[in-house]
Amino acid sequence: MTDFAGQVAYYACHQVYLSRRAFYIVVIDMSKKLKEECRMYDKDRHNPTGSLFHSWTYREYFHFWLQTINTYCNDGISQRDAQDTTAIKDSMANVNFHPVILVASHKDKMGRILHTLDTFYSQLEACLSKEQTLKRLISPYRYFEVECPPKALTQKQQMSIDLVKKCIVETVQKLPHWGEEVPLKWFELEKSLNQKKADGEKVLKRQLLKETAKTFSIDEDDLSDALRFLHEIGKIIYFSVDKLKDTIIIDVQWFVDAFKYIITDEKHFARKDNKNMLVNTGQISGQYMEEVWRSIKDNHDVTYFDTNVNGENDKHHDFAWQSYIKHKTDILQYMDKLGLMTRIETQLDLDDEEEMYYIPSMNRTDFPDDRKEALNRKQKSSMMVYFFKSYLPHFFFFRLVVNCVKKWKVCEEESFFKNAAFYKAEDAGHYFVIAVSKTSIQLQLFTRDETVKLSEECVKKVRRTVEEFIKEIIETFHKGIIYDMGFTCSDIEITDEDEKFFLRETDIYREIEKSEKMSCPKHFLGPHDHEIDTNKIRICFLNRESTSRDN
Repeated sequence: MTDFAGQVAYYACHQVYLSRRAFYIVVIDMSKKLKEECRMYDKDRHNPTGSLFHSWTYREYFHFWLQTINTYCNDGISQRDAQDTTAIKDSMANVNFHPVILVASHKDKMGRILHTLDTFYSQLEACLSKEQTLKRLISPYRYFEVECPPKALTQKQQMSIDLVKKCIVETVQKLPHWGEEVPLKWFELEKSLNQKKADGEKVLKRQLLKETAKTFSIDEDDLSDALRFLHEIGKIIYFSVDKLKDTIIIDVQWFVDAFKYIITDEKHFARKDNKNMLVNTGQISGQYMEEVWRSIKDNHDVTYFDTNVNGENDKHHDFAWQSYIKHKTDILQYMDKLGLMTRIETQLDLDDEEEMYYIPSMNRTDFPDDRKEALNRKQKSSMMVYFFKSYLPHFFFFRLVVNCVKKWKVCEEESFFKNAAFYKAEDAGHYFVIAVSKTSIQLQLFTRDETVKLSEECVKKVRRTVEEFIKEIIETFHKGIIYDMGFTCSDIEITDEDEKFFLRETDIYREIEKSEKMSCPKHFLGPHDHEIDTNKIRICFLNRESTSRDN
């Protein structure tokens, strides 16, 4: 069982835990009104000031958690389960593969308040009125109201808890992978890894693990399958790509704590000059990162314990801070892969050649209006919009920003904001910005010199690469994420909400190709009737076959 931390910056690493081989319990405090802003009640825990979550209500958080579960879980339906009369189903008789158990807590704080018009469950379901996919995750048959008094439970209160326990058992036994056969030698390998973790090891090299696997008659191909399985059930972190394929993180909590210490424990920042830089912009130097890890020994017990396979506490060979310094390279490579943190090539704020890193989820700086005005004066392309039809995962943008940092250099001046990032294109004098709105990822190219004409070749090259990154990120989710590619019919500002101005590329391609001007098909009636500058859109077109982006 994993209890997720409440700080908003920590949400980005929840993907480490979320698995399609799991079920989920979502707990809602029913004494709070769903339309109230959470920060008004729990400022210390959530501390969302300035973040994308700043004004979120309880309703929005409930929606967010179900979206998150749906994003990282496989939603396929096998023939066996579709015909199973005992399978978990929703109110529409659809088979539900990753059911969520809803627990409404603090019923004792409700006093004599009665839900006369509708039940609390109905209020929760109403939060998902437009999302049938998310409604499939919940059911009134897996909804429970419990009390949390500061004293021993009464028999009635205990019965409510027992019903939740019973539902957990029934839910687990109906999951698609329940009863799946796993090779016994994989279990032996898992026990071996558990022992290594209990002995204080955090990271293993694949070559060394191969020798251990041989003792269980596990060959190279079988080892890859076993590692993928152990990754899916949350025992390890492993990716069989690039530089990561030779390294296995065997202590998942230790890895996540490395990130947590940097972003959430302000005791580490209290006496640091660059605290504000980290909190406001998400940028941190490699040296300061190591100082944060070393400070663990000042703020925590110097001995780092873990639980071994026998349920006993074993002392690690290295103190926690020592293990982080020792495995810094491996930690940063995995954080980069997960979109948690990446190295940036900018030294403007430093006097020496110190390495700098960027943590997107920490950035709380808005894209300022004066920068928007400056951008409007540039030669710029039409705004390319990737409109996510069902929903846009909240950390999709962060992962895209990290991927782009690997490909392009950032601008000399301030480049990162919580909702936008600026990069240098490979063509001299050309730059581009990637931004996020509630429903879209936005891309726009521009030139620094207002007299320099925008290069069509550069626009196409950047668009093609960005779309490759988007596709790569989508493929890391178990749940298919669907989007439409298009443009805004009006020259709105970057980061503005674009849904009312979105034109799907496949709908306008032919007319844009053959005309210099066209009436906006979205606003051809009424006072907002206007024409579209087709030249600005045309230079963004790739070949005809690549305009359909229903991924």
